[in-house]
Amino acid sequence: MYIQKTFNEVNKYKSAKEYRKDLKELSSVNLRRNSKFNVMAVYGVLKLLKEQDYSKDLNIYIASEYGCIEDVNDVLEQINHESSIVMPFSFLNINTNNTGYYISQELETIGNNINITAEDVSFEKALELAYFDFKYNNIKEIIIGAIDESLQNIPNHNSIIHNLEEKETHDGNSWFYLNNKKENSMAEVKYFKQFENIEELNKKLKTIDYDIVGLNQFTKQNINNLDINKEKIYDDSKDMFYGTSSASSIINLLNQKKKESIYISLDSKQRAYLILFIIK
Repeated sequence: MYIQKTFNEVNKYKSAKEYRKDLKELSSVNLRRNSKFNVMAVYGVLKLLKEQDYSKDLNIYIASEYGCIEDVNDVLEQINHESSIVMPFSFLNINTNNTGYYISQELETIGNNINITAEDVSFEKALELAYFDFKYNNIKEIIIGAIDESLQNIPNHNSIIHNLEEKETHDGNSWFYLNNKKENSMAEVKYFKQFENIEELNKKLKTIDYDIVGLNQFTKQNINNLDINKEKIYDDSKDMFYGTSSASSIINLLNQKKKESIYISLDSKQRAYLILFIIK
């Protein structure tokens, strides 16, 4: 499975109106009443696939921790206000599962589209599913997105999420286009493995070579328990956070152009995910 292109945009808070303005520069699609999340997703896909040929069988995997969180918050406020009525579009906009529909409609594709949320490792789970679909289910062309809105307008958000370093929350929009063609690719996804604990991960780490290693926030918290070469850790410590920011970190890691790159994610239960990339 080869990464052909990526798109990565991390912003301080922007409104849905601002993203709709950005989208108008790429497409005439009408998402005037759609959620900020959907607008961000369609915008990110179009930026990723600009001037890129793709087939109608393209498969779409969308990862998000919080989905249409601003719209959900608005609907909850309406429900809790005695004189307020939930409007139809407000209700429709809390459904993250329709995002793949809008993307496939814009791209005119007929492949599968799947939305994935898995606490703190949503992107890793999306990449894992795409990897095994590619390896065993004869799916040969894939896009994977990681989209999360800033939590700036969500009250007390750090009390209900795992923002371990309490970084400033941002809008994140990261995408990968992958297929089975080695020629002119950025990198190969050579290996993806889940481990039930750090001990199992450490056994595997002793058997592989790597030039650089990236870590998610839980891995950084457990750095002293990991059997890794700390001199090879890539410091992607920008003062920003979004729910699926490991996708952005992986893109930044690959941009270092080291031959063998690994990324390690832990979740809150210390289950581990190891991804090996080979740069051509």
